[in-house]
This record gives sequence, C-alpha cells and structure tokens, in this order.
Amino acid sequence: MSIEMLSTEQRIIMQQLVQFNQLYQVHSDEWSLLSEIPQNSVKITLFAELELVRQVTAFTSLEKSLVSSPVFRLVKRDNTFFWEIFSESSDVNDICQKTKDSEFDFICWPQGVDKPPKLILFDMDSTFIQIEVIDQLAARHNVGEKVAKVTEAAMQGKLDFAESLVSRVACLQGLNEAAIDDIAQSLPLSPGIPQLVEAAAKNNCYIAIVSGGFTPFVEKLKKELSLYKVKANVLEIESGQLTGKVLGSIVDAKAKAEFLSSLCEELELANSEVMAIGDGANDLLMMNEAGFNLAYHAKPTVQAQAKGRIEHTSFSLLPVVFGWS
Repeated sequence: MSIEMLSTEQRIIMQQLVQFNQLYQVHSDEWSLLSEIPQNSVKITLFAELELVRQVTAFTSLEKSLVSSPVFRLVKRDNTFFWEIFSESSDVNDICQKTKDSEFDFICWPQGVDKPPKLILFDMDSTFIQIEVIDQLAARHNVGEKVAKVTEAAMQGKLDFAESLVSRVACLQGLNEAAIDDIAQSLPLSPGIPQLVEAAAKNNCYIAIVSGGFTPFVEKLKKELSLYKVKANVLEIESGQLTGKVLGSIVDAKAKAEFLSSLCEELELANSEVMAIGDGANDLLMMNEAGFNLAYHAKPTVQAQAKGRIEHTSFSLLPVVFGWS
C-alpha cells in the first residue's frame, strides 16, 4: 500500500512524524513539537488494547473533540503504547468526560503527582474478583435470583447498602458453612490481577481489599496473594450453619472510606499516594478520598463520578503505565 492511499493518521506513523515520548500540541490541525511539560499540569494517561494505527485514529478524534488543546505524547514502553495528556486543571473534567466516550481507558493523576500510587485499595466483588460472592452463596441456597436482584439495586445506589446486606444475609439462614469453603477455593480473579499484584510487590506498593462481602473470602485472597490488609463483614455461624445475621458493624461506604484513611495513617501516606478501585455505589466515598481512583466495569453512577476507568482493557496494563519493572 502506498503512503498516498493511507489515512492521515496512518501517514503520520508511516512517515514517522510522531516520535515516541515526544511532546506535542495541536495548532491548526498540525502536531507541533514542544520541549517541556507545562508547569502545574494534571497528567491523564490513556491506554487501550488497540493496534497503533487505531490508537492514533482514536486519539486524534478525541483530541479534536476537546474544548482545550492540551500537551500530549505517545509513549512506548515494554512493547506497549499509551498516551499521556498534560492538562490545565480547569480542563480535566472535559477530558475525562470525552475519554469516557472513546475506546480508551484512563487514569487521572493527582495534580502535581508524577509517581505511581504506593497503596492500591480494592473492592472485592466484581472488581478484584469476577463474581459477587453473596450471589454465589444464595444460589447454593436456592434463593439466587431473589438475592441477585437486591445486589444489583444496591450496587446501582438504589437501595441503602447496609439495609440491603441485612436482608440478603437473612436469606442465607440455614446454609451449610461448607458452601463458604467451597466457593472460597475457586475465586476467579479479574483479568490482570496476578500481574498487577506481582508488579506491585516488586515496586513497594501495598495491595489491600475492603469489601462489603465476607471475611472468609478476603482472608483467602490475602493469604494466597500476600496482600497487605483486608477488611469485610463477618457472618454469624452456629452449628455449622449460617444464622442469617452479620456480626459487628457492617462494612458500608463510610466504613470503606474510614479503612482507607486508617491505612494512610498507618503507612504514613498522603491521599495523593493512594488509588481506590471499585464498581458500585458503596465504593464512591473511598474512591473520592483517594488521589487516584478507577471505576472497574462499574455501574453508571460510579462511571459518571470516577476520574479513571477500566472498561475495555485489564489490570495488566497498570504496571506498564506506572513504569514498574
């Protein structure tokens, strides 16, 4: 194929007019070279599992839709391509909202921060793992459909989380505790979690989980993956069966945010050094407390408020984006 037959974006690559790691800014539809990152800018990283030509096409379309014309660069690292935008703080919301309509996933870094987080705090269900544990327990007790409907409404923010948890756990009364052990033995991790956990350990980043789910499952993950700390609800069990009650305080949205704060204090970290990742409405408080946040295949309410998302890719790209070896 001759260069004349290629699209504008393809010609950019074929003619090597785009240099990796080189700063650009668009002026009159031309990519102009810049020598330095603007002071006090906010970094937004865009990443996608697309071939390079499609990425350039998608990024060019996104850039044209923006209110401003930010500085950006195309980065090549470990045979992976991603984009870094350096924006004025006043333009961040526009860039984030427009990116949500694109093929890119993204991370918005705290202003003035160029180092990756030192603590990543995960929700468990449908985030760190691919299932909702309470729905699995309910299915074993033949109340799966009833409980799953309540779970979905709670994650959408349509029901009070604590009240919905009490009602769902009540449906589990009489379930044999063997079901807990059985499900805990084969928790399906979300794609990329093993790579992320391994890379985090090598780069002095702590991984923790705080869950509106239950302790046997987070403890199993903690042990298997050598996680830093975990917190979840405690199911009451008597004579080998669930009583349908939760012991102690319920881990709701407020408790999740408080757990994040306690970890920051314990590890002597600023909020800007923490990333919180979740998918449901009960994750929003802790996500808003963290300097970095990611909505993972999240409910619309969470997607709308988050300043980062993983919808098209997986957690395996985070170590590359963070520059972890």
